[in-house]
Amino acid sequence: MNGRMVRLSFHTNGSNATGSLNTKSVSQSSINRIGVIQLSTMAFLLMIVLMMAPGCTKTDSTYKNASVPSVSFNGDAYAYLESQKGVFDSLLKALARVPGLIDSLRSSQVTFFAPANRSFEIALFNANQARLDSVPQMPPLDINTIDVKLLDSTLCKYIVRDKIVSSDLFNTLSDGRDVATIKYSYVMNMKMLFTNASGYVAGGPTLINFSDRNNSIFTRYWVTTKTSTSDIVTSNAVVNLLDVGHDFGFGNTFIRSVNRR
Repeated sequence: MNGRMVRLSFHTNGSNATGSLNTKSVSQSSINRIGVIQLSTMAFLLMIVLMMAPGCTKTDSTYKNASVPSVSFNGDAYAYLESQKGVFDSLLKALARVPGLIDSLRSSQVTFFAPANRSFEIALFNANQARLDSVPQMPPLDINTIDVKLLDSTLCKYIVRDKIVSSDLFNTLSDGRDVATIKYSYVMNMKMLFTNASGYVAGGPTLINFSDRNNSIFTRYWVTTKTSTSDIVTSNAVVNLLDVGHDFGFGNTFIRSVNRR
């Protein structure tokens, strides 16, 4: 009776020992597999980080702090306009009608915002459309028939006193810098315009917003255009080329003035 009990006890203890060994073996195997998976995951993530690192070397400050490139022209502002064949024909014709403006562009220290031929085409089309719709109808208008005094005051809006390059606007207020025009001291506004490039905010070319304030301190009444090229430095001036979509005379103000009976 006691021997049978001993054999049974021994058998039971042996089974427990074997079960314990198998459990330890399974647990160790699972731990090893988890360790391998974790190491593989870490290696994969490290590889991704190393691959992305070269693309992260450029920072926003690299672009934001970049200086604005300038273009130099060997001659005065008026000579520059003449050198751009087929671009400023209308502007040259308008300047020739107003005494003194060509001399200012040849010798005065100024900043000039140059409207291209297309700007005059837009303005004359809109003005003539309004004249056609008027009652009674008004005859068509062109550069040669615009009132000289009106042409003078309008052209002077594009000629600002002193040489101002875009970098001079870096530290201006959020509404830009007010500037006075030649002859009439009419107040215009210049504001730095940062464009985007290749996914970088403010990393593109630096342009200028040029605004007719319409004698108002409220920006909602301003008429704004922008440059397509800035900081062309001549012997006496800084020339900025306006976007071809600009409406010469800054829109409705010019149309109302030119069509006044």
